[in-house]
Amino acid sequence: MIKLPLSIVTGLLCAGLLNIVFAKPPLTAKAPAPTVSELIQAMQYHHPYTQAIAEGEIQSSAEVDIALSEFDPFVEQQTSSRVSGYYDGLALQQRAVKPLSFFSGEVYTEYRIADGDFPIYEQEYETLSGGEASVGIAVSLLKNREVDKRRVWLKNARLAGMQWQAQAQELLNGFLYKGIAEYLSWYESALQVVEVESLLATATERERALTTRVERGDLARATLTEFRANILEQRLLVAKLKQKRNGHAQSLSYYWRNSTGKMQSLVTTVTPPANIEWPFHVTNTQIALLRQQIGQHPELALLRMDQSVAQNKYALAENALLPKLDFKASIARDIGSGPNSLDGTESKLGLSFSYPLGNRKAKAEQVKLASKQRELSNKYLSTKQSLEQAFEKAYEYWIQAKDIADLQQQNAELAQQLSNMERQRFDAGDSDMFTLNARVSNEIQAKMKVIQTNIELLNAELMLYRVAAMLHDTRV
Repeated sequence: MIKLPLSIVTGLLCAGLLNIVFAKPPLTAKAPAPTVSELIQAMQYHHPYTQAIAEGEIQSSAEVDIALSEFDPFVEQQTSSRVSGYYDGLALQQRAVKPLSFFSGEVYTEYRIADGDFPIYEQEYETLSGGEASVGIAVSLLKNREVDKRRVWLKNARLAGMQWQAQAQELLNGFLYKGIAEYLSWYESALQVVEVESLLATATERERALTTRVERGDLARATLTEFRANILEQRLLVAKLKQKRNGHAQSLSYYWRNSTGKMQSLVTTVTPPANIEWPFHVTNTQIALLRQQIGQHPELALLRMDQSVAQNKYALAENALLPKLDFKASIARDIGSGPNSLDGTESKLGLSFSYPLGNRKAKAEQVKLASKQRELSNKYLSTKQSLEQAFEKAYEYWIQAKDIADLQQQNAELAQQLSNMERQRFDAGDSDMFTLNARVSNEIQAKMKVIQTNIELLNAELMLYRVAAMLHDTRV
């Protein structure tokens, strides 16, 4: 066994402790670049924003249940007892009531029993020894017959659920548009980095060849210096493009989520995918279908439902002006022993009537709601025309974007040909480095613009779906 001096052992132990204390934490693994389809899936199903939108369905469904609860059956009980005085009586009454969803009515069954002495004006409390059982119905014949607050509340609650669906669609489309647009911005800068780095690698190889020629005395050193200056400009361009790419990658991590909803940072050095699985390609047939979808736009759907809500409220204001005429019928029978006057089956009919002589509130509500309906009608027409105009504007932009992308592709191919020709002329001694660098710079700019115009074409297609509010559903 080899024995080490104590000082060395102590030094090794201290070094080990320092490595433990100052060790860098493991880096969090970054996810590779997603495709557009993967990004959409992550945004729709794993992002907290869309999950917050989905909670609206639960809330709107609960509102419908709350409105329906107005028609739930209920039980009530009343007890009356004289605890002092000349008379000594105890009365108990229980009712089970089921409200009806028509005629503002209700059906009920009742049981009551009384014992003791009552004054003449309370004789209705008296029953036979076994009590009295009855069943009855109450309905409205004029006011509240066709509509009442409970039914309007229920209708509007159901409309609110439909409004949530339209609003959720609009929110989701806007959110998807932001995320996909950010993706395209990242994709554009990432492709430009790859393109310029590829050209820079070729230029670096050429620098070595030029250096050899200078060392042999076949080429002036000033020419090499000028070439290196051009390479430095390309490296500076790459650095700026990487800065832009990394910024967009950081912004994109807000939209790109894993299955648990956590943000995923993109690997900035990853090669952008060749196939981003673009789901928004546009053809002339799709243009016609997207144009038809404008009529089903969520903004228009919301306005149509606002009109329905206003119509329901207007009907309720009309109802408030009607005379009140309520009808009630019941059958009752006492059980047990007692006065003969309480024996047998009793049938009762009742009518109650009232008429408001001056109902300024309901009349003012009618005027207000009639104005609201006209307002919503004009707003609907204005919004529809605005959406149609926005779609046609996006359509014209898309047509021009296609032409520009084609022309820019031709321009890039021509710039590359000119650059290759100038390189051949330089190698043959028929050109100078200044002209060659100018041609190379034009080639780089042309290729960058090809990427830019292709992404602008994708943005134009994306905008067509955005205006039609169909980003959530590409099956158009």
